[in-house]
Amino acid sequence: MAMWRLQRQQWFRLGLGLVISLVTIYLAFKGVDLASVGQSLREASLLFVGLALGSVVINNVAKAARWKVLLGERGAPISLWQALRLHLVGQMINNLLPARVGDVSRVYLAGELGVSRSFVLGTVALEKVVDMLCYAMIFVLLVMLMPLPTWVSQPAYLMLVATGLAFVAVLAGLVAYRRGRPLPAWVLRWLPQRFQERADALLANLLASLHVLTDARGRWQILFWSTVVWVTATLTNYLVLRALDIDVPLVASLFVLFVLMAGINVPSAPGRIGLFQYLCILSLALFGIEQAPALSFGVLLHVLTFLPPIIAGLFALWLNLQGKKVRPSTVKQPETLPKQ
Repeated sequence: MAMWRLQRQQWFRLGLGLVISLVTIYLAFKGVDLASVGQSLREASLLFVGLALGSVVINNVAKAARWKVLLGERGAPISLWQALRLHLVGQMINNLLPARVGDVSRVYLAGELGVSRSFVLGTVALEKVVDMLCYAMIFVLLVMLMPLPTWVSQPAYLMLVATGLAFVAVLAGLVAYRRGRPLPAWVLRWLPQRFQERADALLANLLASLHVLTDARGRWQILFWSTVVWVTATLTNYLVLRALDIDVPLVASLFVLFVLMAGINVPSAPGRIGLFQYLCILSLALFGIEQAPALSFGVLLHVLTFLPPIIAGLFALWLNLQGKKVRPSTVKQPETLPKQ
């Protein structure tokens, strides 16, 4: 019964996503002279398109490098090159399938390399919390730089609350990790003994992902690579705007990024086709850009940010299937928290 309900929810979300994508495709293309859009794309500056593509590459490398920092010593069996490959596979799957399935694929593939999957799951969750904190800081910066429309600010305040709760959860987990006890003994007492041991080991591995936060060097590395991730993401938007000769203030690049990241949580068809372009149109309309050039921007930005990771991810997945990877480590990782 529970499985049937889950499947029904998944089908409902997929159906809702298809409807939203169809509606946004209609709104994005309604009344637009497609010939002018095509001409704008053909006349795009190849120099700035190439620079934007380079920014996308740096962005993905920075994400992989940050994840490698989060993996720490327990993730030593995963090299930076392997972390990049797993990241690209995850990005490819996220771009093609709904519900962020690619993040789950990273956990599974990392386990094939000899790293505890529950530990990797903790690093992926921590990565999302770090991005939430960065996203919240971007919102605060935007509030200081420009007046935000209600359709942006109201959901953003809810996001701030969610970010605060996630941050508190990380702090609580860090306290538990330092104490060497995932949960008080009475919490798991109602479970059979063998399940208590498994639950305790699972929580221990999840909390072990927070070890990087206890090291000042690790914290600075996370800050550095997170800055590179978000700066290059903004830079990509700016370079695509320049490629199409769209004259808007620099803050527009940051605002577009903020809106597009918020759109990740909106159900849509795989690849966010339609929704991506419509959000670009809505964002640039605040800066006086008409629908046709804004649509050109949405199409070009979508191609540059989605297509290369998909191609690279498919290649990385092919490498994995061909077995061209380092043998899994034979060193058994501890399943309990170290004594502090």
